[in-house]
Amino acid sequence: MFKIKENNYSIFQQKNIIYCYKGLIGRIAPIIVHFSMIIILMGAIIGSVSGFKAQEIVPKTETFHIQNVLNNGQFTLIPKVSIRINDFWIAYTKQTTITQFYSDLSVLNVDGNEIHRKTIFVNSPAKYNGIDYYQTDWNILGLRVKNKDFSVSQYPFINLPNSQEKIWLTWVSNNPELNDGLTILIDNLQGYCSVYNKVGKFIGNLELNESLNTETPIVLMDILSSTGLQIKADPGILLIYLGFLFLMISTLISYITYSQIWLVQDKKKIFIGGNTTRATFDFELEFLKLVK
Repeated sequence: MFKIKENNYSIFQQKNIIYCYKGLIGRIAPIIVHFSMIIILMGAIIGSVSGFKAQEIVPKTETFHIQNVLNNGQFTLIPKVSIRINDFWIAYTKQTTITQFYSDLSVLNVDGNEIHRKTIFVNSPAKYNGIDYYQTDWNILGLRVKNKDFSVSQYPFINLPNSQEKIWLTWVSNNPELNDGLTILIDNLQGYCSVYNKVGKFIGNLELNESLNTETPIVLMDILSSTGLQIKADPGILLIYLGFLFLMISTLISYITYSQIWLVQDKKKIFIGGNTTRATFDFELEFLKLVK
């Protein structure tokens, strides 16, 4: 058996048969396609039987465990980890439109010590020990105010239904009968809220650590917010990514034309044939040049 190069064709001879081929790498593209599909299928199976997805709504500064599992596989093990939400805030433009949500979270060990910390935002999750923590939603829970006698009260917010925008309101009473007080409305986390009297007249905006001069003065101490997290584990995701990588490689390789010509000598007769995977017309012209 011998091998030579001629007209970009590799020529092999074995006994009375001569093989000529070009672009051998293009012939293995279908093999890589099937191999990549097998890898993707394996990754999907592993993820479906051992992965999970959970959703948590957590107030700022609180610590939580993974409990609200939306779906999980037959062999899923929910990790017993603690996560603390150190802070949550929203970035706004000058036009008061939201640009991004941020949650500063810490992963704690069994002793309550911080072992991992990251500030996450939309499309930038925290990753630790095979678990991803995504920023998905937010909510305003209430506000904390200081009364004139220096006592601290906390009032819950309710979200207005059937509203195109997120608007929350609460009622701060001035007397035990709850028939007189202030309506406080908020639609953002920029550190202030709007105050109205009991007949709906606008009194003014109340900012953090600012006192509102009314019959019953109050000081806004804090706006209580919560962050929405999606927690996801997919052990087969690396295999899926690898499978798609091979799939893209095979797509590029498939553009390489594989052409083959063979010659068989039977006594005084010579039989010539050939085939190609693409560019049939160009192959016909090339075939005629080779056999002249």
